[in-house]
Amino acid sequence: MVDPARSTGADNPIGPPSPQLATQAQLALSANRLPGGGVDVQGLAASVARVRQENPQSAGWVEAEIDRNLTPVERGELARTLEGGSAPAPANDAGPDPVTLGLDLTQLALDITGIIEPTPISDGSNTIISAGRAIGSLFSGDFGGAGGHALNGVLSAAGIIPYLGDAAKAGKVGKWAETISESIGAVVANPALRGALEPALRQVKNAVDAIPQGAIDALPGSARDAINRMKGQLDEFFGASTRQADEGIYQGTVRGQGVELRGVDSVSVNYVKRDRVEYAALRRDFDSTVRGDFLRDLAGDPAKVDALRRAGLDQTAIDRIASGRVPQGWQVHHKLPLDDGGTNSFDNLVLIRNDPHHIALTNAQRTLVGDLGVGQSRQVDFPIPRGFVYPPAP
Repeated sequence: MVDPARSTGADNPIGPPSPQLATQAQLALSANRLPGGGVDVQGLAASVARVRQENPQSAGWVEAEIDRNLTPVERGELARTLEGGSAPAPANDAGPDPVTLGLDLTQLALDITGIIEPTPISDGSNTIISAGRAIGSLFSGDFGGAGGHALNGVLSAAGIIPYLGDAAKAGKVGKWAETISESIGAVVANPALRGALEPALRQVKNAVDAIPQGAIDALPGSARDAINRMKGQLDEFFGASTRQADEGIYQGTVRGQGVELRGVDSVSVNYVKRDRVEYAALRRDFDSTVRGDFLRDLAGDPAKVDALRRAGLDQTAIDRIASGRVPQGWQVHHKLPLDDGGTNSFDNLVLIRNDPHHIALTNAQRTLVGDLGVGQSRQVDFPIPRGFVYPPAP
């Protein structure tokens, strides 16, 4: 994704990355972080495109910082989206069928278990599933799919015979790796599939981890490479899930009482009190047009509307958002304040519940930097909520 000519200190005219550029990258990530884990790749690509257009000289550093905070799978998806090689599915495209992927993963796990299991249970179960899928494909007119499932059933049935089945299934390892890559890619592109596919992916991971290293070493080179590639993808997927489970807890204060804000990152910021004329101009733009445009943008995206509903906003509130007005009890908040180096970019905005969440963040700003005069600065860990609606659930 990153052009090395723009992102190396020797060639980049802006020199080493500044704290402001790192903050800009963190804001783009925060704006596109999904409540269930992972990032909205399409939204992040739009953020990167805006940076390239608005500030091309610093875009290389911002992109490098974004890359550094992504998993390899997310990094690849983002690069393909930016290059136009693998555009996100249209909003009305349901994408991969989670039932089909789930069955593929279940059979994959049974295949692998059958290699190291001395009983016929796994291969027998796999044969039954393949037979059922072949019959279903015939009835739906998918004759090619029926043939594929039938062949899979024959190979699994052969696997009941020791050694013969293991040798036969070695030829399927490349397909296993493709299934894992497709399934993880589907979850990255549509995080709503995580709940449906993660248990099956976990089952596959457990099966892969149980293969003795000696058995892997005995495979042909291409099959051995495919197994190792699968292990790496699965380790990365579940390692990323563990990192994403970190909720970023921020301790705030409202009316003298401590409040715990989950999903709020403490971002290191060199806070510089902005010139008041510049600040007033940005604030006028926000009040006159930007706030309403941001709200209408939320209401115009079906995926974002779903997120608004999960955050507890009813249809009346969503209708109000669609008209460019703030729903009762909520605010549009600048993650990095205009008082500092914040902008009116949509990546820097979040629809936030007023009490206690917005109040807690406003109090934090007052405590951390409220005493600064124009032009004065201070390095602080500033609280920045993730996503475009906060909190993501009531």
